[in-house]
Amino acid sequence: MKTGQTQSLAGVIRERLDAIEARLAVGVRQEAILAELAADGYETTLKNLRNELCRARKWKSAVQPAAPVGGKVQPREAPSKAANQGVGASKPAGKGQATPGARKTPVDPLTKPVGFNYGGTKDLSEDDLI
Repeated sequence: MKTGQTQSLAGVIRERLDAIEARLAVGVRQEAILAELAADGYETTLKNLRNELCRARKWKSAVQPAAPVGGKVQPREAPSKAANQGVGASKPAGKGQATPGARKTPVDPLTKPVGFNYGGTKDLSEDDLI
């Protein structure tokens, strides 16, 4: 629990996440980080620290895209026209045209349509009955 602080523990961990991750990567124990947080007035348990670290990592991945391994940001390359058209295609696939390689899923007669049919039994025929 925090004592006399205006920022929450989650906020402090999100703010210091890069430094905490760097220290964990070089082998600093989580107990040492827990002790430093307690010295700053944020007393918590080891389990709660681990939960907050997990939440902060998820928050960071949602807010920022992951950095590339090399450190350089590479622009996205547009796929070539040949890749879009497929092999041997003479026209690009437009609206209403199936893309090469795309398969239609077969209709399964045993599946029910989505939702509830409020029509009742008035539209049933003798052939529909088993």
